[in-house]
Parts: sequence; structure tokens; C-alpha cells
Amino acid sequence: MKRQFNEFKSVFASENLLKENEEHANIVTASTMINIFWIFLITWILTYFNVFKIGMQTMNIVMIGCISLLIIPSIICYKNKGKGKWIKHMLFISFTLLLALADAMLKYNVTLIMTLPIILAARYYNKKFTILLSVFITCLFAISTFISINVGQQDLNSYNLIIPKGTTITIDNTLRESITSIDVDNTQRLINIFIHLFLPKLLIFNIIAFACVQISQSGKNMIKKQKEITQTSERIDTELNLASSIQKSMLPSIFPPFPSHDEIDIYASMFPAKEIGGDFYDMFLIDDNHLAICIADVTGKGIPASLVMMISKILIKNVSKIDMDVSKSFTRVNNMLSEDNKTDIFITSWIGILDLRNGKIEYVNAGHNPPLIYSNKTGKYTYLKTKPNFVLAGMKDTKYNKGELQIEPGDKILLYTDGVIEATNTQNELYGEDRLINYLNEHSNLDVKETIMGIKNDVDSFVGTMEQFDDITMLELLYKEKREDNSLITKEFDAKKDELLNIQNFVSETLNIYDCNKKTITQINLAIEEIFINIVNYAYKDKKGKCTLGIKNENNTFSFIFEDNGIPFNPLDNNLPDTTLSAKERQVGGLGIFLTKKVMDNVEYKYENNKNILVMTKKI
Repeated sequence: MKRQFNEFKSVFASENLLKENEEHANIVTASTMINIFWIFLITWILTYFNVFKIGMQTMNIVMIGCISLLIIPSIICYKNKGKGKWIKHMLFISFTLLLALADAMLKYNVTLIMTLPIILAARYYNKKFTILLSVFITCLFAISTFISINVGQQDLNSYNLIIPKGTTITIDNTLRESITSIDVDNTQRLINIFIHLFLPKLLIFNIIAFACVQISQSGKNMIKKQKEITQTSERIDTELNLASSIQKSMLPSIFPPFPSHDEIDIYASMFPAKEIGGDFYDMFLIDDNHLAICIADVTGKGIPASLVMMISKILIKNVSKIDMDVSKSFTRVNNMLSEDNKTDIFITSWIGILDLRNGKIEYVNAGHNPPLIYSNKTGKYTYLKTKPNFVLAGMKDTKYNKGELQIEPGDKILLYTDGVIEATNTQNELYGEDRLINYLNEHSNLDVKETIMGIKNDVDSFVGTMEQFDDITMLELLYKEKREDNSLITKEFDAKKDELLNIQNFVSETLNIYDCNKKTITQINLAIEEIFINIVNYAYKDKKGKCTLGIKNENNTFSFIFEDNGIPFNPLDNNLPDTTLSAKERQVGGLGIFLTKKVMDNVEYKYENNKNILVMTKKI
């Protein structure tokens, strides 16, 4: 029986709570009835051996009732696993009838056991059922009391108020037979039984019944409340899982991320402490020759941190693509995040832009952990410890100073968040920077993925059974070889005048890489402006379209390649102006193309594959 009780599971997570609770309550009731049977069986055995002074015939009647009214209904309940609306009615009718029979036959031995069914009924959390059962038991209680007067084992208390004082009663066999020799007023005895025996017990029973009704109602309210809590919890879990999926989808997860760039190898991973985290990493190409890598840690955890994480990631990527100057881009991002930051959440971050052609990295550290640099020459990792700037979203108008780092083929750079070095074991010890660099130097021959997974395994081994309390995020980049300088850098723009500044910025940033002087850049941008405006005005005639500008360097001879899908238009067909004439005497038009040809070493046009293609070259 104990095993059966211990196997009962919580029903509060079930979809139909009250139904499943009733099934479990049926099993509880059936188990109780089996236990009651064992008690009566032991009583019957002790009566048989004259330990209990109860009539054997009476006990035989009770045992027959136990078998038919306790054992059989319980077996039916077990076989049906407590399922069926009729089960509880069968159990309680049988149970209460048996107890009424026992009360009528044994009287003063089992009266209190009549309260057991009503206590079990409270387990069903059904107020109406508990009340009906209380009324039913009260009626049976009254019937059994008066049946016992003439049939059951007699109770001397039912005579003590009507037998004359000093009367001597000799009991040879039963109390009933001994009383027959005395002139007793049976009407008065009935009144005596009702007032002195039945009413006090009925009062106690009703007090217990009232308490069980209240328990039943409060239990039902509790189970409904628990259902609401469970549904809310399930909804929150679903939303957290969805938020986790959205967050993971925002992080690059396909490696290698840039299959066309054999000169690099990258791997990154985030291990959140909760369903969603506040860490993030990112890697993206600004153009064909510049790669940005970034890692960040948002203060706090859970949904607030994840929302700030997603906003920060988008801002850093978008602003960095507009302006390759990492100090300026972080200044802009900080101002955006600081504006109306009422939550006081801030972000530590490290971003670096790698020139794939020469291994030069320009970086900004906004209060983040120092990265680890692996030198292929020494075969060792070292910390890149520089004075960090202030965190992002901490204070508006903060200026961010950038640093420069030169890496060579075979070198690696590892970015990580403080969840790595602040991981704590059961002795309250930190994993720490020393343990991290020692592990890396002992396993420096691993590839980027093996390095990150190895660190995670080492951290897990260190913390042991301690729960992870902070997100763990890592990114490692291997610089394998330098790109050739003659690679083509392309960028697409909308064919509208508002894009002119973006095109000129693209040209300026690209030429700055090669230390081109400002005067030459200005001259080239004038030529770029002329060709672009011609495309807007004539190739598309103010209609929507796209224009691609490619820049290619071969031994410091730069080619500027315009391509568009507009109507065929050759700007070189315009008649060049006669510069020997005065401004008033010259015809309108042609001066822009004239200046373009003066600035550039060569300008050529062709129409291929339904595209206007204009190529300008200049040696710098």
C-alpha cells in the first residue's frame, strides 16, 4: 500500500487537472479501503482466538461485508486505473455501507471511523460531492445507531440513565439477554440514545464534515489557480524558447562564414546561462577586403539583456558598414544607446576591422576583456592589454580611441566574454586569465573550432557541479594568408542623387587604405560625381535602379568600374567643349566629361550583357 501511495505523481501539470485528480483520488480511496479490510481481518482473527470479546457471528457478518463492499469495489477500481465517472460513486457507496454495517454490529468500537469517507471525499476537491456524501453518511449513521439497539452489540451507556440505582445485572452471555429480566422503558432508552449518544457524535461528525467541505472548495480553487499558473508558465516557456531561437538565428552559425575567403578561418559560439543571454558575437565583411569581428557582453541576464543585445548588435553592424573608422562608429553607437537609457544597462564590447590584404587591424575596446593574440613566430598566446575605453551606453558623447594591431599569416586572435574567466568552482575559485592562457599555450596546435570547444570543456571540468551563472561566448580568427592587392572591391548603390555622398565616401575610404593624398581623392571624386550623375539623369532618367561601383588596384593603377542596367547611354559621345573659346561663346554641356578625362588617365565605355559599363583608370 505504501508503494502505491508513493507512486502518485503531481497532477498540477495536467491539461485536465480536475479529471486526473479524481482518477488519483479514486486510487487513494481504493487503497484506503484495502487497508481497512486488513484491519477488520486482523480483528476477526483476534476475535476467533478470544483476544477480543466480540461475538464471532457478528464478526463473520462484518467480514462478509468487507469482502463484498471493500475488496470487490477496490479491485474494480484498480483494474480501471481509477478512470470512470461512476468509480467514485461505487467506492463511496460501498465504503459507507460497510462502515454503517460495522457501526451497527460493533457499535462502540467503530463509530469514529464513519468520518473517514468524508475526509477522503475532500481529496476530490468537489464541494457538491462532499456535501452530498456528508448527508448520506449522516442518514446511514442514524440508521446504524438505531439498528444496533436491537441487532448489534449492546452498549451499556444506552441503559445507564434509565436503570434504577443499585440494580445489579449479571451478564452470562450478552448484554441484550441480561437486560430482558429488567423492566426497562424502551421509549425512554431511545430518547436517551438520541440525546446522549447520537447527537454528540453527530455534532463531532458535522464539524469534521464542515471542515472537509471547506478543504474541498479551497482545494478546487487551488487547483484552478495552479492551472492558471501552469498555463502562464508554459506560455512564458514557449515565448522564451521562441526568443532563444530568434536570438540564436541572429548570430552567425554557419562556419566557415565566408567560403570565398580562403585567407581566414573563423569559429564562434555562445553558451547562454539561461534560455536567452546577453552576450553576442558577430563577423561581417564591410567590403571585399575588410572584415569586422566583434564581441560584446550586456549587463544583466534574461529578456532585458537579450533585447539590448539584439539592438546593440544591429547598431554596431550597420554603423560599422557606413563608417570603417571604428572610433567614430563606436562613438555613434554609444550615443544611440545612451539616449533615454533609463534601465542603466551598459555593454562591454571589442571590435576590430581586419584588412585582409595586409593583416592590419584597427580596433576599439569599450571596457571589454583583453583579447588573446597567438603569434605564429613564437607559438604562444599573449594578452593584448591596452587601456580600455568606457563602456557603451554608459555616458553620451564619450570619445573612443582606436588602436592598431599587425598580424601575420598563421597568427590568431581570440575574443571572449567574462563568463569564461569568471566561471567559479565549488571551492569558490575563479577560472581566471592565467588558467585560460595556460590552456591555450598547452593546446596551441588546435584549429579555431577545437580551441573554443576545448576551452568550454576545460571550464566545465573546472566548475564541476556548480551551475553556470554567466553567458560564455568566444570567437577565434586565424589569419592564413594575405590577399593580393589587385582584388576587386565592389559596392551597390541606388541610382539616385542622394547616394552621391555614400559613393564618394566609399571611394575615399578605399583610397585611404593606400595612403592616397587628399588632393588626388578630391579630383577622383569629382570624376566619380560626373559619371554617377550622368547615370541617374540619362541611364535611368530619374527612374528607380541600381548602380555598382567596383575599385581595383594593380600596381597602384586604380580602375573605377561603373555598371548599371539602364538604357544604353555613352556619356563619352558628348561633344567636348572648345576651351579656346570664352565661357559665353562655348556650348552648354560636355565640360564634366572633359574634366573627367583630364583627371583620369583613361576612360572607356562599352555596352555588354544589357549593361552600361564605364571604366576609368588612374595611376596613383
